[in-house]
Amino acid sequence: MIDIHSHIISGIDDGARSFEESIALLEKMQKMGIKAVIATPHYITCSKYMENNEEKLQKLQNIKKVAMDQNISISLFLGNEVFIDGDILLLIEEGKVATLNGSRYILIELPVDQLTSDLYNILFLLRSKGFVPIIAHPERYRYLQSEPEKIEKFLEMGCLFQGNVENVVAKYGKSAKKLFFYLLKNNKYHFLATDVHHQDDIMFTNFKKVKKKLIKTISLAKYEELTHYNPLKVLKNEDILGENIK
Repeated sequence: MIDIHSHIISGIDDGARSFEESIALLEKMQKMGIKAVIATPHYITCSKYMENNEEKLQKLQNIKKVAMDQNISISLFLGNEVFIDGDILLLIEEGKVATLNGSRYILIELPVDQLTSDLYNILFLLRSKGFVPIIAHPERYRYLQSEPEKIEKFLEMGCLFQGNVENVVAKYGKSAKKLFFYLLKNNKYHFLATDVHHQDDIMFTNFKKVKKKLIKTISLAKYEELTHYNPLKVLKNEDILGENIK
């Protein structure tokens, strides 16, 4: 598995609470079979989640060094989970937010309760400049839970979807779990990821059950596509949907 959504860097957001927890997370993720992780700390304009990427990168390098000393062989890369923002292109240009491993792919978080009026315009601008928005955990957004037909608009625009595996055990509630399996069974996801924050996350005690359920639902080949082959294409900045993604 290559995890494209995680909060393993401590002291940045609501993820790892200490450097020691960062290392503990990687130890547990390695036992799960995860081979590579993109650290995606939150970036939300006008909030406390605005630490500059140079500092994030330095913290990630420090984690890498200690992890190697402790025989943790997971490869680490940098990105951001960017809360949708009208200035997102400028933020990318100025280096204030990071795409996933410097690729054309950028992880986007949307509001939970309602769509913003300029959302589609922002996504259109990203696409027109060659970026590919990956919508983080769409199953958690209430307007998609109540009106799943809105999902098609995002897909038609060339956005990709990343689901959180913990929905298998209903971490985010029944409505999120229901939409998660709807998207999964209808081939709407392009990635599955952990969105891991803490070493006591439910995923770590339930991952065998989670993986077994996912494979039973979509097949081993599809599971590997969503957890390895598509994420690998992100790391390499390669096309995922052929001619549909420029």
